[in-house]
Amino acid sequence: MSRLLRTRQACIDLQRLWIYVAERNFPAADRLIKRLEQTFRVLEQHPLAGESVEYLRLNTRRVTVGSYVVLFEPLPDGIRLLRVVHSSRRMEALFEDDN
Repeated sequence: MSRLLRTRQACIDLQRLWIYVAERNFPAADRLIKRLEQTFRVLEQHPLAGESVEYLRLNTRRVTVGSYVVLFEPLPDGIRLLRVVHSSRRMEALFEDDN
């Protein structure tokens, strides 16, 4: 059985993303979250999918969903969701506090 672990920051990212989109278009916010959740389920089954971004953080991968980047860590039995951010963000800054 695969699993999806969410970091606290990933949960915050998703909440903020939904609020931002919902302020402009409530149904679009729901559709975006549903699309992201579907992507997370695929990644659970295929944790090595996406592109390696170890220059950001060791053992980290990314996939793009629309204008958003999903950053995750593959696990033996699923993934750990690290961040969900707009693609315009400077990715290097996302993990600066981890060092």
